[in-house]
Amino acid sequence: MKKKKPLVSFVIRTLNEEKFIGKVLQHIYQQTFKDFEVIIIDSGSTDKTLEIVKKFPIKLIQIKPEEFGRSYALNLGINKAKGQYICILSGDSLPFSTTWLEDGLKIFKDNKVAAVTGYISGVPIGYYFPKLIPLFLLPYQKKRRNYCIKLTFTNALIRKDLWRVYPIDERLDKLGCEDRDWAMEMLARGYNVVKDPKFNIIHFHFLTSQRLLRWRKAIKIINKRKRPSQSHTSLEGL
Repeated sequence: MKKKKPLVSFVIRTLNEEKFIGKVLQHIYQQTFKDFEVIIIDSGSTDKTLEIVKKFPIKLIQIKPEEFGRSYALNLGINKAKGQYICILSGDSLPFSTTWLEDGLKIFKDNKVAAVTGYISGVPIGYYFPKLIPLFLLPYQKKRRNYCIKLTFTNALIRKDLWRVYPIDERLDKLGCEDRDWAMEMLARGYNVVKDPKFNIIHFHFLTSQRLLRWRKAIKIINKRKRPSQSHTSLEGL
């Protein structure tokens, strides 16, 4: 009997995520919605990341550090994914609740929704005391669902059929903001990007001034693009 394709494919990029990736995967496999696969794209971890992820039923794709690009790694993983919906999650992003994925999928009942994202709390203590996560995200839980261009690939659900129409633009690999570019393209094509407080996460990293400067440069480029546009990917057959 032919194996049924999962409805959702997680695509997670990793590089030396031993501190958090085990907790992230635990939270994923504790979700109430179970029809998913998990794909890890690792770009040369030298710590215990690979040892940890292999304890879970994941699919591992390894690339060399010199091959890595944020958009390229996502395109590679999504191209291998079997799910109708792609859940893009950082290797240090903890879902808000056990119904997090189920709640995010409900929004796609509206066929004009291209992507779902949520709010982010940068309180690292949530990694060590998961029961306190709702407390740290309480201010965001009071917000209403809204439509926006502030899609973040730190936590996002997107439709794979629309990714095929517009793969993530690899020309932005060195600058970033590929998530904003994808959101703006979807809006230009008549779709919606939804930000919902039920799709929140705990996520923490230091934001450097160098990264902020790159983002500002990327946003200027993205905002000037004529839409609808055509993205660039090195993958063949898309």
